[in-house]
Amino acid sequence: GQIRLLEYDQHSGLDHSTLGADILLPVSLPVPFLNNALKQALRLYQQQQQSQYLSRQLAHQENQFERLMDIGLALSAEQDHARLLVRILQEARRFANCDAASIFLIEPGDNGERQLVFKLSQNDSVEFHSEEQHFTLDSSSLAGFAALSGEILNFDDVYHLPAGSGFAFNKAYDQQLGYRTRSMLVIPMRTHDGKIVGVIQFINRKRSPQVQLSSPEVVERETLPFDERLVTLLETMASQAGIAIENNLLIERINTLFEGFVSASVHAIEQRDPTTSGHSFRVAELTIALAEAAHSETGREYQAIRFRSEELRELRYAALLHDFGKVGVREHVLVKAKKLSPEAWVRFHYRIALQKERVRNHFLQQKLTAARERRLNTEYEQQLQQAEEQALQKLDAMQQAVELANEPSILDEGTFGHLQLLRGEVYPDIDGCERPLLEDQDFLALAVRRGSLTEEERREIESHVSHTIRFLATIPWTPELERIPQIAGAHHEKLDGTGYPHGLISADIPVGAKMMAVCDIFDALTASDRPYKAAMPVGRALDILHADAGNHKIDASLVRLFSRLPLLQILPGLKSI
Repeated sequence: GQIRLLEYDQHSGLDHSTLGADILLPVSLPVPFLNNALKQALRLYQQQQQSQYLSRQLAHQENQFERLMDIGLALSAEQDHARLLVRILQEARRFANCDAASIFLIEPGDNGERQLVFKLSQNDSVEFHSEEQHFTLDSSSLAGFAALSGEILNFDDVYHLPAGSGFAFNKAYDQQLGYRTRSMLVIPMRTHDGKIVGVIQFINRKRSPQVQLSSPEVVERETLPFDERLVTLLETMASQAGIAIENNLLIERINTLFEGFVSASVHAIEQRDPTTSGHSFRVAELTIALAEAAHSETGREYQAIRFRSEELRELRYAALLHDFGKVGVREHVLVKAKKLSPEAWVRFHYRIALQKERVRNHFLQQKLTAARERRLNTEYEQQLQQAEEQALQKLDAMQQAVELANEPSILDEGTFGHLQLLRGEVYPDIDGCERPLLEDQDFLALAVRRGSLTEEERREIESHVSHTIRFLATIPWTPELERIPQIAGAHHEKLDGTGYPHGLISADIPVGAKMMAVCDIFDALTASDRPYKAAMPVGRALDILHADAGNHKIDASLVRLFSRLPLLQILPGLKSI
């Protein structure tokens, strides 16, 4: 016959369920043998159970290490500082199964001294609005003590801190929120070189992630202390967070530094031509507003226009630096407000004044000669006086004509035929040679129909775009900003290929440059700080943009969208126009 081990179990007081299955043994075997067999079976079972437990522990630890690596990769990939802090707390709470967590950073204060800044807090059981707060960096608080000492603080219940510790837990937040903080772990966040950049507070480790700590009784029942193994893992995670924060702040400082360099460069460029001060900043603001509007449009003509945040940043820098090449344009051309240069106007004014003196001298000599010859009478003197006044009036009329012609026009206006008459007027120079009252180069300058620049000067001004491309191309841009020279260098290109410097057609012009072209023309028309023209009303400027779009110079769809922008809100200065 056979005996079931279950009967032996009952005899020995063992729980059959522990063995997991019946084992059949012959009844004829001796009891000592059976007893030894049972012990061996139990020992084997315990070894199997221990092996399974260790396997589960090993798998759990491997899973935690993998999660730590994934968290480290995720934190290192996040470049937005605010999102990084949110991500740190989310990952930390999920990893430690904590109900809440807070993060503090060490930052310089207004007086240069370091301060402890409460940045963010998260809590699964209560809702609250987390606002940044600044505190003196000292050892009176748990976070301050950990930040200064570099020690890890681990308490099963922060309401019962060790006597004489020197720091205290502030219960005010608990009382305000109706919450009960119990277990807490405070870990300094260190950089790769050991520098402490802040601390993370882990609050109320829970038995189950789904539990809501809705009352002190639930907190008492459902919270756990932070064991030594978990503290070690969280310390590693805090170091990952510290390095991510340091890298993020470094990138932020580099961006701030570069932003300052770009801003200083634009200010320096505009100081060469103070009359256009603010132009580059206005164009950048308008261009980004237009880009964001196009990005948000759902119409078919705008579907292909989509900008990532990095591309908007690239476009903004391109707009700010679009006139960077003006540093290579001669200043007297760059700031030329009238058709004649100041030096040319002074020379013409001198010639007019000299001629007036010669006229006066001529008629004075006539009077003196007549007086010596005793033929000067009232009638003859009046004739000489009238002739002198007519000659002076003629010179005054010439001067006024040149003054009028010297004013630049915005559009193609006037024939300037009256200037031809001045070219026939001559005067004797100091050496007796006859010279034209209006020199040829002055006539060509005054005969410019639009603006104040001659063709040669206009070509020099237009060369600023080539300078911009060449100068910007020497900067080692990052991959996110490498198209800045191309975008900035195409803002004077026209869709029909008549633009400069390369005569690109529509398909070859970056969409950012097309937007910038619209905004650049608009600001040039409406700017109130140009000495050579009055500010044009917004409506009239938009009409000119639509006309240029109709002539296939600039993008018509972008002009339509630009016309719908709330321009008076984007650029408040336009309210005065």
